[in-house]
Amino acid sequence: MSQAIQILDLLIKIQESSDIFPHEWEATFDGINLLEVHCIDRIGKVQYANVTKIANEMEMTRGSISKICKRMISKGLIESYQRSDNHKEIYFRLTKRGQRVYNEHEKYHNQARQEELSLMNTFNEYEQSIIFRFLNGINCLHNRKMAEKNND
Repeated sequence: MSQAIQILDLLIKIQESSDIFPHEWEATFDGINLLEVHCIDRIGKVQYANVTKIANEMEMTRGSISKICKRMISKGLIESYQRSDNHKEIYFRLTKRGQRVYNEHEKYHNQARQEELSLMNTFNEYEQSIIFRFLNGINCLHNRKMAEKNND
């Protein structure tokens, strides 16, 4: 993945956690919060998604992910299952409703990438690396705040 695309992904994450965006999100996804949407995104992309894999992908604690997954099961967004070759581990997959949320989230990200890619391409590789470091730092701060809020 190019550095420009990685920077765009961080911009989208920052935009999603801004004060304005959640109001639009609630209208579109009817009571599904941003952490749940990102968890759905991970479940949709990771093969045999379990609490540990999702926590690692989202850079959150397993306890936080476990709570989010329980809420999403109750909302009918995901379901848990066990593989026939491993009765110990609990895995998650998207329900039809969860798949719709996943698809809309992907659509939003793809649209945002196309709209902002031309701007990112005006910066050279060195400038993009500085922008990336800065935005990654902001994203880490937002993730910590969202995790703390989720644990309240």
